[in-house]
Amino acid sequence: MEYLTTPYNTEELCDSKFRNNKIFLEKLETRMLNHNVFDHTFLKKFSSNTYTQEGIEFVLKQFSKIVMPFTAAICKLMGNAPDIKSRYMLMDNLYEEMGHNNLNACHPVLYLLMLETIGISQAELDQTTTIFSIRILNNSIFDSVANKNFAIGCSWLGFGGELTIPNNFPYLVKGIKNMFGNNIDMEFWERHGDRDQEHSDDATTVLCMNCDETLHDEIEEAVRDSLNMRSIIWDELERICDTKYTKISVVINGRETHTLSPEYKVLSEYYNALNNADISKMKKNWSKDETVAFTSPLGGITRSYNNIIASHNELFNSPIKIDVEYYDIEISKLANGFSAVGRERGTMTINGISIDVGFRTSRLFVEKNGEYKQLHHHGSFEDMETQTKIMQTLGKLSA
Repeated sequence: MEYLTTPYNTEELCDSKFRNNKIFLEKLETRMLNHNVFDHTFLKKFSSNTYTQEGIEFVLKQFSKIVMPFTAAICKLMGNAPDIKSRYMLMDNLYEEMGHNNLNACHPVLYLLMLETIGISQAELDQTTTIFSIRILNNSIFDSVANKNFAIGCSWLGFGGELTIPNNFPYLVKGIKNMFGNNIDMEFWERHGDRDQEHSDDATTVLCMNCDETLHDEIEEAVRDSLNMRSIIWDELERICDTKYTKISVVINGRETHTLSPEYKVLSEYYNALNNADISKMKKNWSKDETVAFTSPLGGITRSYNNIIASHNELFNSPIKIDVEYYDIEISKLANGFSAVGRERGTMTINGISIDVGFRTSRLFVEKNGEYKQLHHHGSFEDMETQTKIMQTLGKLSA
């Protein structure tokens, strides 16, 4: 237990009935660890940048529909407890969920705070329709904790629920951090981890104290049903996200004629300027902020707007011609701009000698007066062989 001390004495914890139940639950847990709710394919996709920001936000809004009613379910289960010790055991979990004497640290409040930091309001959350599988899970949980044997309620809410957290939550955390970086409050997730194992152990203890062999089959069925429903939630979210929120492979070369998002539009404008050696367009692409910096794959860091424009002007008036496209692009929206990480491929022609090139390229754009302007640019060759060939060719040019 995290805050309270166990109400059970040594004699109770060593009782043969308790020990037999604990052995049963340990074996049940081992069997359940092969369930497909663990390491679910949706969680792997969620954590590996498969979905757009809109998709990540959709999942977080849906997950709130599980988080928000959880404390109410614990209270109902406590009300159904057969004795004060069982209720006392559940109080430790409830005390943590309710912020341990701090309203602002309540898990539902922390979750709402997280959503607020990425622009999702309580009003928007209230207007979000709960997906079918989450409605079924919540209805099943409340039915079990209010209307069924206390041990069955513990199996649905405690044993079956807590069992998934150590495996599932790290995937969610990774996906959230990949999308939002440090621009999101993560305290809700930080309140989980090692303490979830403690809560799982507590759920096992209180369940061992409140069942016998006649309930073992029903308990296993309840745990399996609980895990099945949670797996079905991941199934449904995967279907929705695969259909609506999978990232589209975008390639930008500056010749786009279709409508683009503001982020891709400013990238297209950059490549239009670069590939056409258009210094006027290049001037419009860069920010005049004093912190601007351009790290060229050809070497060196150029700082200040005037110097960056001068270096591009020198390039455009040299025997070097560039024709590249930007692909494998990852856009991350920031509070006052966005970052773009991706790769370039194409050709660099030097005095008529064409060389296939590939670069790793990252950029930072800031918003000013309703327009995105490039603030930082970093480029590097993808392989040393090409870099050597380019630099040798440039060396001959300047000799």
